[in-house]
Amino acid sequence: MSGPLPDRYSTAESLVRSYLDGAASPAAVVKEKLRLVEALNPRLNAFITVLADSAVRAAEESERRYRAGRPIGSLDGVPVAVKDIFYVQGVRCTAGSKILADNIAPYDAPAVARLKAAGAVIIGTTNLHEFAAGTTSDNPHYGAVRNPWDQSRVAGGSSGGSAVAVAAGIVPLALGTDTAGSVRIPAALCGVLGLKPTYGLVSRLGVIPLSTSLDTVGFLSRSASDARAALQATAGHDPEDMTTVTSEAPWVQSGAPMTSARVGAVKNRFQDLVDPSVEENFEGSMARLRRAGCTVTEVEVDGLGEVYERWLPIRRAEATAFHLRWLGSSPELYGEDVRNLLELGRDVLAVDYVSAINARPSFIERASSSMKGVDVLALPTTCVPAPRVGDATVKVNGKDQSVYSALNRLTLPFNYFGFPALSFPSGFVRGMPVGVQFVGKLFDESTLSRLAAACEGWLGPVATPPAA
Repeated sequence: MSGPLPDRYSTAESLVRSYLDGAASPAAVVKEKLRLVEALNPRLNAFITVLADSAVRAAEESERRYRAGRPIGSLDGVPVAVKDIFYVQGVRCTAGSKILADNIAPYDAPAVARLKAAGAVIIGTTNLHEFAAGTTSDNPHYGAVRNPWDQSRVAGGSSGGSAVAVAAGIVPLALGTDTAGSVRIPAALCGVLGLKPTYGLVSRLGVIPLSTSLDTVGFLSRSASDARAALQATAGHDPEDMTTVTSEAPWVQSGAPMTSARVGAVKNRFQDLVDPSVEENFEGSMARLRRAGCTVTEVEVDGLGEVYERWLPIRRAEATAFHLRWLGSSPELYGEDVRNLLELGRDVLAVDYVSAINARPSFIERASSSMKGVDVLALPTTCVPAPRVGDATVKVNGKDQSVYSALNRLTLPFNYFGFPALSFPSGFVRGMPVGVQFVGKLFDESTLSRLAAACEGWLGPVATPPAA
């Protein structure tokens, strides 16, 4: 294997193709990615722990397999980053916290183990909002993750480091988690793809929880094919995680781009809370889909306006329940914003929590009924483009709203419903990336994958940020 290094922004799929052709070397590619981490991380702050030695060893093993003509999977030799909330055996897992600064993972989370089984090379763990409990990845312990399009702006959260690692071309693929939009939000703000699968499709074992009935493992990538490969590698039943699906079905059966789609533009999408320029971008994206041959109709999602009040007690109570021991023994070790949010969970009444859980099947049924006649729903991913680091509020339509709500208001309903959702880059607002969010029916990741592949032509390829 010899020749020039592949382009910095190569996808996982193209890297594997170059390995098979003998045009590139997994060891050389991984060493170059580690060089990029060293060069870029002081400015972008995307990584907490870099696994240089083990990554080089794994890449050299991958190279030997390619030389022998026996690659082990669809991601063999592909450099991957993992949000520092997943267990990677023998590596510290901090969850972006001071509390877990010395926590060493005793085993690989199944999502990580399955990526490794497909040949992926883990090059490091990525920075995040502390305990995944926020939308900015402005971390008081490890520093703010910086947006590669404008380093004065947030990367989004909580999987901000993973999104930045992909957007900056350090890796083509990264693992994240999504409880209220924490994969889709940073994907939109950094201009990459972010896929949140159906709840229960990927095991959450070995992932430090935020809210166990809402948390979903997801993926950041530069292409639909890479997200599909990651989902194929990780999805399926885990006997140690009772929330996972029991079937071993191939969840993404076809990657062929759609030739057309029936898109339901969500009519009740909180337009009064959305920046007018973001709305204009969304409408422009729908117009481009129409020109590509898609049918775009307005759809009102039944119950959407009521979801936040149901989601909130679940998120607060479950997060606080997990953190009670540390809130009692060492509350000063938390960042102020996360500690304040966790303290609110103490006030959630059991009757409100149980009511929110019990109402969920009815809400899912109502929302599913709203999708009859369309393949996917569509709405903006976030209400605003990336705010500045340190800002607590943004002004939209002359009114102040919290950054937290402005970034997750349009994503969190689909965690409550459990529906799969994907953020695709849809252009720029005031020089910063924004995304359009497509929402699929339960366990219909195939449609989302095929639609995302088509959008690479309809809405344009993933853009490259200026030199970081």
